[in-house]
Amino acid sequence: MSTANRLVSAFFTVMPGMFLFIVFLSSGWLDRDYWRATYTAVLLVLSMTSLVFGFALPVVFQRSRMSRPWQWILLQGFLAWILSLAVLWLLNLTPWCIGQNNGDGNNDLGMCTFMTVMSGVVYTPIYLGLLATSAAVGHGVLSLMSPEATT
Repeated sequence: MSTANRLVSAFFTVMPGMFLFIVFLSSGWLDRDYWRATYTAVLLVLSMTSLVFGFALPVVFQRSRMSRPWQWILLQGFLAWILSLAVLWLLNLTPWCIGQNNGDGNNDLGMCTFMTVMSGVVYTPIYLGLLATSAAVGHGVLSLMSPEATT
């Protein structure tokens, strides 16, 4: 697989995460909140792992049963999303969440775990929808670039 194809795969894998990151940065409601550092870190992990997975894994997937580019992009993005949720959970086990005053009392382990689960419940369908769209477009672009990539 050519480097150009791997770069295109990485681009379409990272696009959903970058979209969420741009939306997050443009929202002003988290300007002075302790959640900002946590979600910034998680979205950076999502973007960086999407880039790495999008560049490194297509070679592996092309040799396996996942021979279609849309399959690679979906799986690469999904793996990055799972890793990002794990990072969110780990960060919410630190003093960035536990012990913070949220306006009606201090956060405890239960509240921080609940916020991690709810973030996953709310944002997973949005991310997967963006990822599916990106995978479809990426498949088309990779098909045009090299027809052998889709066989």
